[in-house]
Amino acid sequence: MNSAKILLQFNFDATSFAARAPRPDIIPKEQLETLEKIIKTHDGPNSDLPNRENLRQVYRQFITTPTGKLSSEFDSLRRIRQLAWTLTYSENELPRIVDTPSLQNALQLIENQFRTSMLLGIFNALLQAWDTPNAALLRAFLKKHLTDYTGSRKFVQKLKANIAWYCEENSSTNLAMYLIRSPNKLSNVWTFLELPDYMHSYTYFGAVATSYTTFNNQIDIEYVKDVIAFVKKHNNDKTSRIVLSKLIEKLGSEATADLRQLVQSYVLQKWQDPRIAGADVRWRDVSDKARQIFTKWVTEEDIRFFFDVVAKACNDQKFAYRKAFWLAYFEEITFCRPVLRKNAEYLFRHDPQALQYYRDRQPATLKGGTSDQHAFIIQMGEYTFVEFSTAGACYVYQNSDLPFEVGDSEYRMDELRSLSWAEHRVIHNGSEKYSWQDGFASWLEREIGIEPVRSYRLERKSNSVPIKSDSVIIRCPNKSCRQRLTITTRKGIIRRIRCSNCLTAFEHYFES
Repeated sequence: MNSAKILLQFNFDATSFAARAPRPDIIPKEQLETLEKIIKTHDGPNSDLPNRENLRQVYRQFITTPTGKLSSEFDSLRRIRQLAWTLTYSENELPRIVDTPSLQNALQLIENQFRTSMLLGIFNALLQAWDTPNAALLRAFLKKHLTDYTGSRKFVQKLKANIAWYCEENSSTNLAMYLIRSPNKLSNVWTFLELPDYMHSYTYFGAVATSYTTFNNQIDIEYVKDVIAFVKKHNNDKTSRIVLSKLIEKLGSEATADLRQLVQSYVLQKWQDPRIAGADVRWRDVSDKARQIFTKWVTEEDIRFFFDVVAKACNDQKFAYRKAFWLAYFEEITFCRPVLRKNAEYLFRHDPQALQYYRDRQPATLKGGTSDQHAFIIQMGEYTFVEFSTAGACYVYQNSDLPFEVGDSEYRMDELRSLSWAEHRVIHNGSEKYSWQDGFASWLEREIGIEPVRSYRLERKSNSVPIKSDSVIIRCPNKSCRQRLTITTRKGIIRRIRCSNCLTAFEHYFES
């Protein structure tokens, strides 16, 4: 044997051969743990939806096949699994299967060759079509098979454990009430339910959020942050309008700045100012009450922003008196807008809240005048008023004779401060004695027919205390009109009134 090895020059040594053999790389412990986790959770939900082209082919095949031939066309398990995922597919304005009577045919095909893996497609369709009439069929199908399930697939076991949150008509409310009572956040609902990211925008979660904001009465900053965070993740315009309407209504007109700031920031970026042109389109499907409340928020915020931040930063010593005056007419203001210089950020660079509001609000730009002058446009009724941060009177214009457009993004000082176009001008002399305030208030009552709803006197510290008033119903003295007018006023005064119907101006004494 050895002679043969020598003759053939075959010198094989097992030990040296083993030493020369390539050794496999050592897999790091972290990667092994990740691999084990993947293996253990292999039966969980897919991280991605099925290929869209495959869904398109199955959808086309289903909607073009006569009902009597569906069984022969869909005769493979692979096709049936794909059909389960195709229920909410649509293209070119064609209806989704889930929105048509054909859903029953599709569910029967799936039932005939049912496999547990098909539940994922059904569940996916249910959460997308939660608010449709046919959702009841999907709930019944899912409930039947989850109830009968005795297997070990973790994701299906999870669905079965949470069956009350998916398979009843009020399931979304059930989940919302659970979230309200538990430490779990609405914005983390997908993580809590262990659902994939692609479900973030599904209709079901809009229903959950609607119930959550409807029934949750624990209003605080964390609650507001949670709802806004949910809206951002959910990224569904229809839900945003419903949920934020309810949130704004709950916070109300008197909400504190810290509670409404997050809502203001998000809404101003998404829907812009509800008082400017085009708002009816941008604010569609938002409740009238929510829009009114939000309008009051931004009106008051504009006043405080201009007189507390801008005018104060410009060393206007009388800003507090002007702020108090306009807050006294707060309920009558229908529109207001800061008009600032392009470099205005330096005024409040150390005030994060004011800086955020400035960026959200996106004020118009002012050109001309001096570097420390900024403007503030206010509208009440048929009149527009322009205030300035410093060294400027208040100019009053009739809306029909404005030398500028209210919706402009840029203004010139000579347009905003035009004596030739102004109907009235108020110079802020005698602020401490309330000289200009009393005179301006008389002019507003006489010419426009409005009066303050609160005092504008600082020493009484009654900026936020309403003046005692009563509502009185009187009739227009014009015999051809006789319109019934509801007037809110203080008793014991003579007030000039303009009829809202025929525009007749008259004076009326309100007895004490």
